Amino acid sequence: MAMIDEGETDWKIIAIDVTDPLANEMNDIEDVNEHMPGFLQATHEWFKIYKIPDGKPANKFAFNGEAKNKKFATDVIAKTHQQWQALVSKTVECGNLSCENVGVAGSPYLIPQQDASAEVDKATPPAAALPIPPEVDKWHYVKNVE
Repeated sequence: MAMIDEGETDWKIIAIDVTDPLANEMNDIEDVNEHMPGFLQATHEWFKIYKIPDGKPANKFAFNGEAKNKKFATDVIAKTHQQWQALVSKTVECGNLSCENVGVAGSPYLIPQQDASAEVDKATPPAAALPIPPEVDKWHYVKNVE
């Protein structure tokens, strides 16, 4: 699914764990409708409304919210992987992104583990957890979201 989040495409990949009892029955998106009727519609609806309690508008979707098939999804994954590779190999500008890493062989941003650990050690240690406010248990209901 192609959710539009703050003007950018936020791909939602629908997958199944290979150990799931239905895994052998699910090979492409149309199998989801056959074996789990209503699941795709419920998933779309959840992604559409989940930010409303925070005061944000309902999310929009490309392709009328349609979940695309496996070939489309694997093409998106391949394309975004190519974009990531270009980013960490410094063949495109990274702007304000920090691309330093400890595990991407051949990356000009590759740094030793000790340097990464030193950066983490410089960070302010986390504070003690705050008590959970009672609003966390507040229920939200959404009516007639268009």
